[in-house]
Amino acid sequence: MSFVQLVSAFRLYGADVLLLALGVTLLTSLLKKTVMKNVNKKLFVFLPFAIGFAVYALYKMLVTASFDPVTKDFLLTLESGFGCGCAATLYYIVYEQFVRGKTACEPLLPLLDFIPESRRSEAAKALREGTAGMPQEDKAAYIKEHLNSYLEAPMSEEELTVAAETLAKYLSSIEQK
Repeated sequence: MSFVQLVSAFRLYGADVLLLALGVTLLTSLLKKTVMKNVNKKLFVFLPFAIGFAVYALYKMLVTASFDPVTKDFLLTLESGFGCGCAATLYYIVYEQFVRGKTACEPLLPLLDFIPESRRSEAAKALREGTAGMPQEDKAAYIKEHLNSYLEAPMSEEELTVAAETLAKYLSSIEQK
């Protein structure tokens, strides 16, 4: 992924989501290194999205001084919270790729912590290239079908479905339009 593609992905989100995503990135990193360092690595795939939703919902409730963001406007809050998680993941990717000085980072790597490290890059590249140009509704099925071949231990059907849908949505959000 080039720098221009990363910048264009950031344009999809509003300023409030981007600022909150920075906090989500920092909070996720802090939790990962302290309280949750012995937790199953599969959790870290979904953690930025869960924290992103919670932080965005809290932010909107404080701004509106009501519970409307989690009652009447729940879907809008959910969408923006998911965007916050996506942006937080993109911040992490930018950090890994440009700040830490590592070699080029595959955009899916942070979301594939549940795949053994020896096969993670191969899986990320294969899933990204296999879904390129594919309609959104077909991506999750393709990912679900191919994800098991990279796992050491099989995932439950529910975990596999959630992981495939999350990866498909994330891939669609970073694809260059």
